[in-house]
Amino acid sequence: MYDIFRSIIDIHKQNFIILKNEVENIIKNKIKDEKYIQRKLDEFLDILLFYENEDSLLTFRKLCSYYFTINPEVTADYINYYREQNDPEGIKFGKNKEKINL
Repeated sequence: MYDIFRSIIDIHKQNFIILKNEVENIIKNKIKDEKYIQRKLDEFLDILLFYENEDSLLTFRKLCSYYFTINPEVTADYINYYREQNDPEGIKFGKNKEKINL
């Protein structure tokens, strides 16, 4: 079982490296394609389930900050999805669900 879990984590780690480059490209090139950005946020939620560290969380927050300027309501939804999944105590994004700490 350990090997299976290790493989899952390794796959998510590799996916994070690719996704991080895509996020940097989105921000650098000021991409506004909402469906594309939302797909990346969806991918992030999957990755953060198994591979969350300082770098992956920071990159997710950067994408949220960028997307907030395009669509604040949907960005808040993604932050809430993250909170429900990974941060029920509100330590990483704050306890107040009404306030977005980007």
